[in-house]
Amino acid sequence: MKICILTPRFPMPENGGDVLRINNIARYLKAKGHELILVSFCERDYDMEAAQRLYDKVYMVRRRGFVSMFYAGWFWLQGKPIQCGYYFSPSFDRLFRKVVKEECPDRYIAHLLRMVPYLERNRLQQNSEVEMTDALSKTYDMSAGAKGGRLKRHIYNIEKKLIRRFEQHVLCSFPKVILVSQADIDYLCLSAKRKWHSLALCTNGVECGEFPTMKYDALKLCFIGNMRTLQNQDAVFYFVEKIFPLIQKELPAVKFYIIGAEPPYQIQELEKKGNIVVTGFVEDMAEVISDVCLTVAPVRVAAGIQNKVLVAMANGLPVVMTSVISQAIPEAKHEENCLICDDARDFAAACLQVIRDGELRNRLAKNGYNMVARHYSWNEKLEGYENFAVVQKEKI
Repeated sequence: MKICILTPRFPMPENGGDVLRINNIARYLKAKGHELILVSFCERDYDMEAAQRLYDKVYMVRRRGFVSMFYAGWFWLQGKPIQCGYYFSPSFDRLFRKVVKEECPDRYIAHLLRMVPYLERNRLQQNSEVEMTDALSKTYDMSAGAKGGRLKRHIYNIEKKLIRRFEQHVLCSFPKVILVSQADIDYLCLSAKRKWHSLALCTNGVECGEFPTMKYDALKLCFIGNMRTLQNQDAVFYFVEKIFPLIQKELPAVKFYIIGAEPPYQIQELEKKGNIVVTGFVEDMAEVISDVCLTVAPVRVAAGIQNKVLVAMANGLPVVMTSVISQAIPEAKHEENCLICDDARDFAAACLQVIRDGELRNRLAKNGYNMVARHYSWNEKLEGYENFAVVQKEKI
């Protein structure tokens, strides 16, 4: 089968959970013998050679900032999501039409909602599936009090109603829409007061080798996450302002590492507080976190499954997380394979407990690793992915 995948960001290098997911889907489909065509935007620092090793054919268009801003406003005036406009480009549309005509793909996968307009303009809904991944309306509902850039929060508030309406439109128009969390599926069904037969669950996975030999520096904590997103920015600000000072009061020398691509200016400025290190994108995550004592995930705004937790556990790190994350990972058990806390003081106390108690740290790390190795391998989670739309079309 010839499958065309549309992505809003060039998927190489793998510097975020979104591109990690679509690339693993591509690896799975490639292993099943399918021919893959990538049609993608690119900006800077893209790795064409790596993309061509995974995808059989690669087509790309450079995203232009002034074009993105124009169409973001144009879509908003039409009552359509701003992000769909931000990723709309006449050049991309022309290229995609050319691919449809010349390559004649059998199936199409839109990676995230923002690529859906290209499929609709070409009337390809019934041959397509939408990799929605997360329920964005849920994220926006939870983000009202989130901390982050003022402009980004303002845009979130404008986008909120537009996204909810567009999600329901997509759920009605496409034979299969895929999310990574049952909690998100339940949310969309409850919000609309109906069951969406187009929804399918396909959770995230993680690469899990042998249990690593960890050095565990008791004075080194980290947060892992793409720093473009409001929810990750909010989690970092919350930790730095409410939780980290409580830990520093007990352990003044402790350091907090913020590991993730594209940290904005406000995040980079946190280094001035002292004992905070902002790494930006790292080539080898395993090496950077090999001596970390624990990973913190104080996320208050979340949808889907947080890759940061799976990656940390797969690398032998104990994790302290909030309940909003644990809801999407049913195998996550407090005091068995992680610690789950919401109150800032409880969260700080849990971190201190892991730092000071080597036996607890080792038990959480080993059990967390065993949990993701048993339940979250990519091959297991993606089994049957290529059949989603076919099965659904038979039911309709």
